[in-house]
Amino acid sequence: MTECTDLAFPRRVKLKAIIFDVDGTLVDSNDIHTRCWIEAFEHFGKQFEWDVIRHQIGKGGDLLVPDLLDAREMRKFGETLKDYRTRLYKDKYVKDVKPFPRVRELFEVLHGRGIKLALGSSGAQDEVQYYTALLGVGDLLEGSTSKHDADLSKPSPEIFQAALEKLGTEAGNTLTVGDTPYDILASHRASLAIAAVLSGGFERELLTKAEFLFDDVGELVREIDRVDEYFNNE
Repeated sequence: MTECTDLAFPRRVKLKAIIFDVDGTLVDSNDIHTRCWIEAFEHFGKQFEWDVIRHQIGKGGDLLVPDLLDAREMRKFGETLKDYRTRLYKDKYVKDVKPFPRVRELFEVLHGRGIKLALGSSGAQDEVQYYTALLGVGDLLEGSTSKHDADLSKPSPEIFQAALEKLGTEAGNTLTVGDTPYDILASHRASLAIAAVLSGGFERELLTKAEFLFDDVGELVREIDRVDEYFNNE
């Protein structure tokens, strides 16, 4: 994340709420997820190049696995692969995940301006709880989602819709923040505006359909007045 300065914002905003994706947006985990998925596929005899898996990150296993296996493979070990990857990530990889800098401070700024905050993740519930504690933002949240809140992960809109319900706000005054093309699709399918961030490592050209594009969450906070103008025009 870039350094965020001048964080004292006294003026309240028209924007009522923000739903944050977690992986690649608040925590530096996308490459770690890639390594985990490559190892999981290799356990079942499937070899994939780094870029193939890397550009699937942002989807849940419910969509990622069938996108990469054929029908026979899905019948033979598709579900077992998903379960294996979940255990592998928890046992070996999650400890390597680090939060991006100053997330707690940035959330405090937004919270201080009267903006409700929620996490919109399709990860496992214990994983979301772990990240919330890692970030130290639990007391600033109105709620969070996990894969139990939706039948399908992103780019299905269900996760963001579930977070919107927990916030009790409307699509016209709520922003989502994410780092993948799948976040953008999910947000627009729920009629939500989105600020995409480059911190997750996706190419800029893959994120241009977002209403806003920032380097990271720090830049979003610094530009919150400009973001608010979008909602003033709703």
